[in-house]
Amino acid sequence: MLAFKLMSALSMAGAFITALPLKTGGGDQLVPRYTGSITSITTATASYQSLTTRIQTIRYNIATGQYSYTEVQTQIESVSYEVSSTLVAINDCTFCFSPESVSYLTQYAQQTYVELDSLVDTCYQVFPQQAPSLFAIGAWSQLDTPFHRNLKRFHESGVQVTALLPATFTQNTARAHWGKTHDFIHEHFGRGF
Repeated sequence: MLAFKLMSALSMAGAFITALPLKTGGGDQLVPRYTGSITSITTATASYQSLTTRIQTIRYNIATGQYSYTEVQTQIESVSYEVSSTLVAINDCTFCFSPESVSYLTQYAQQTYVELDSLVDTCYQVFPQQAPSLFAIGAWSQLDTPFHRNLKRFHESGVQVTALLPATFTQNTARAHWGKTHDFIHEHFGRGF
């Protein structure tokens, strides 16, 4: 009976977690990502942590010249899908944005936004000519909607955007072609930067 319950739990976990290949300094490794629904603050914070680590590793590999431009295109497209699915799941988590949870969630979201901001900066520094077209790809530009909603969810829960975003994020939302996110930041918090 115990074995049956264990197998059932593992099956559910397998449906919930997917592994993605990611180049690191020591070669490729598998990085977990959440692809199912998120209903707890623990899973939501783990999801933000996973995104932060993945974005940080991509940024490091770009900054240190470990990726060709073609590889960067592939990584940006891949991480775009991961960010999208994760944010959609977090945005749908009602409990995550409750008064007793949102301040805890904010700490992890902030780390993700900082790394994302740095990723855009790094791409423009390393590939100044190609970066505009790099961020014009469909998967990346479609992140505008989940990011816009994510910021709205925090705002509706009483979190100021200045607690989440680095000062350069507004500029980088324009670079990243996230019109709704850019306008939302300016409309509600433009003076905060």
